[in-house]
Amino acid sequence: MAQFNGMTITNAGRDLIAKAITGKILKFTRGVAGSGFLPEETDINTLENLIAPVREMEIVEIEMTGHTGTAKVAVRLSNKEMQTGFFIREVGLFAEDPDTGQEILYGYCYSGNLADFMPASDGPDPMYYRLNLAVIVDQAKNVTAIISDNPLAVTHNQMEARFDAVIKAINAKNEFLQYQIDQLAQASIMNSLEHIEYQET
Repeated sequence: MAQFNGMTITNAGRDLIAKAITGKILKFTRGVAGSGFLPEETDINTLENLIAPVREMEIVEIEMTGHTGTAKVAVRLSNKEMQTGFFIREVGLFAEDPDTGQEILYGYCYSGNLADFMPASDGPDPMYYRLNLAVIVDQAKNVTAIISDNPLAVTHNQMEARFDAVIKAINAKNEFLQYQIDQLAQASIMNSLEHIEYQET
């Protein structure tokens, strides 16, 4: 697995945190995976984009972690219809400025030579990566995200919830069918008893 450093919040990201602390919405919009090598002299705080962005990643889940000032943003990377593979050396998380509506690079993390390779798509079944990004949100009061409506982008928790709902529905139907069977069996027994009593008389 790729070994990314911790996510660095950019200057623009910290500006958004300051706005969010006052009650404005902190809305994450998307993730981006890139293949660029980060020059040693680069100040990550000033980055406005990835060095070499390659693929967008849809956000599939966001939750507060329970640790003060942090959240987990889960993103999903697919190689669907991707013609050329690449090393996932950099990941960026973007958010929307509530005042301007513009999208900014909120946070950036880098793996350098410890990157994973995402191959090109060579068949009907794409490959997927799920990355859980630990994100500092400080004391932001309203944290949200644009969550993918792709039916394939189902999280583990969502899948468990759907299974639970299906199981409950099946159990309820089985209970109703058993009730009907019991009622029919009881009616059949009563009819048999009445028939026996009629013959005896």
